[in-house]
Amino acid sequence: MKVLQIIVLLIICLTQRVELLIPPKFQWKTIDFAWNGDLKNVAMASGGYIPENIMPTGLARWKNKLFIAIPRWKKGVPSSLNYVYLNGSQSEPLLPYPSWKDAFILDDAETINSNATVVSAFRMHVDKCDRLWVVDNGVADMSTDVKQIAEPAVVVFDLNRDSVVRRYEMTGEVLRDSSVLTSVVVDFVGKSCDCGEAYAYITDMGSNALIVYSFKDDDAWRVENHYFHFDPHAGVYKVGGIDFYGSDGVSSAALSQVKSDGYRDLYLHPTSSTKQFKMSTKLLRHKDAPEEEIFNGVLVVGEKGPFSQASACDFDPKNNVLFFTQVCKNAIGCWNIDKPFTPQNTPTVVRDCTLLEFPNDVKVDKEGNLWILSDRQARFLHGHLDPAQVNFRVLTAPVTKLIQGTACERSSLVTRAWSALSSRRNSAKAK
Repeated sequence: MKVLQIIVLLIICLTQRVELLIPPKFQWKTIDFAWNGDLKNVAMASGGYIPENIMPTGLARWKNKLFIAIPRWKKGVPSSLNYVYLNGSQSEPLLPYPSWKDAFILDDAETINSNATVVSAFRMHVDKCDRLWVVDNGVADMSTDVKQIAEPAVVVFDLNRDSVVRRYEMTGEVLRDSSVLTSVVVDFVGKSCDCGEAYAYITDMGSNALIVYSFKDDDAWRVENHYFHFDPHAGVYKVGGIDFYGSDGVSSAALSQVKSDGYRDLYLHPTSSTKQFKMSTKLLRHKDAPEEEIFNGVLVVGEKGPFSQASACDFDPKNNVLFFTQVCKNAIGCWNIDKPFTPQNTPTVVRDCTLLEFPNDVKVDKEGNLWILSDRQARFLHGHLDPAQVNFRVLTAPVTKLIQGTACERSSLVTRAWSALSSRRNSAKAK
């Protein structure tokens, strides 16, 4: 069986659609920073900077900046939240955000420097109000000697002013000892863009839950469902020549456009799963929603198929397309939500076993470009990275180019109307 899996994955790599890939926008063998003065030497001498221990996991674009998150998996990460300018060189050193003074802390720190300090973040989200939302786990050296430097928190930045709008520290009511906060996506009430009427949906991969944060009420609550847990049958991975077993729960989520009832669908999935789920934000925004409604509120959208475990997803509202990583295939898949969720309608749009080895994050920006971060995470956590090779890459291309000629290409108005009618008929039969 193992030999068959290797053969299948090899065939996948040999049938790449590399013609769609453009040269990486950014790439690094190891991550370096735009240091101030003698800070680099001080950091290396104190163990505050260990290049081989740094691996980026998340990205988000805002105007001329690309934000890059680096969790403190191991010792020696000087800054977790960083950015580069889009017009920079291909191996541009990272700039800590919002400043070195806020971002730089040592692993043995007792407290954070300011409310703007992000200790350890995996991913982030840029909302319609030019705000950057980051979920800080607050811990250092996650792989061995875990140290809690700060309470886990939602940190919201005003990108136009490079200042903190809000830092909300989470409590034991919404967290568990095993909590690992990975992704955040932001929702607004109705079709408006009232910056105060925002909800953040945060995935807790470690304790299999969603955490909902109301910006208006400055309050958070926990949502649990059995579908947020990993699937034991989807826990086997083989990436970059590394075999490992993963039991990660719900790790990423993306929002659809506003539906006729004024709410959106939250599309979500555990990393160790090959199924796609969704849940109405009507339930999520209701802090005291009955347990029975929550239990029945998560729907199975469909099955993505073998080797389709996904670490991240994002939604393109212009084309109604959900993009998701496929770490075992070193690829990005997609699904046009106007169509049934079937293997034929969830094709791979880009695949490359070198450039996309372990695609960890994917984002769609406001201009309709898809951004992909690959980081060889399997080698980093279960083997070792070769500092003589390029290990981390950021690639980007227009969504319309990537989905052209595929099942994810936007349907005609007639096709969408027919699909909606068929869906209503099927729902009526089910009742």
